[in-house]
Amino acid sequence: MTLVLAVLLALVLVELSSRSGVLWRLVTFTYQANVLAAAYYAWTLVSPRADARTGLRGAVVLYVVVAGVIWNLFLTERSMGYTPANVLLHVVVPLLAITDWLLIGRGEGAVRWWQPFAWLVYPAAYAGLALVVLNHAGRRAPYYFLDPGSVGIAAVAANTSILALGFLGLGYLLAMARGRRLTRSWR
Repeated sequence: MTLVLAVLLALVLVELSSRSGVLWRLVTFTYQANVLAAAYYAWTLVSPRADARTGLRGAVVLYVVVAGVIWNLFLTERSMGYTPANVLLHVVVPLLAITDWLLIGRGEGAVRWWQPFAWLVYPAAYAGLALVVLNHAGRRAPYYFLDPGSVGIAAVAANTSILALGFLGLGYLLAMARGRRLTRSWR
């Protein structure tokens, strides 16, 4: 519940305190990942079966954690810094999600060996969308490291490869940190 409230509060703060509002920010991976996380955790409040979806939960945790790490390491200087909304979305929500993943024993099913690969689908689709559409939408690209005009095609290719490896590696670390064995099951 706390994670859902943190995301909602951040969205309201952005809507009330910025010129462009929250709608424009929904083109960013961070905002999409946080809205996805809020939707998932809200679903767990109304459906006990949602907690059994360890693979989906792992994906949501991975996305908000990566968004938080990338923003804190590379984007704070390029954004408005540690505003209340940014702290909520890039610090509080990732910490809540990782804490929930590691400490709360919901969703007792094991992470299957292939799920961290499946978790790459959404970030890959987002990167494709950013490269093909968002970089040409008449506004600045959502992320400089995905903008060929800012860093060049070779750097974008290297950046997307590094991001994919980072997502995959962190996905497997999340699966193993939970103290669960990866299963070979195809179910």
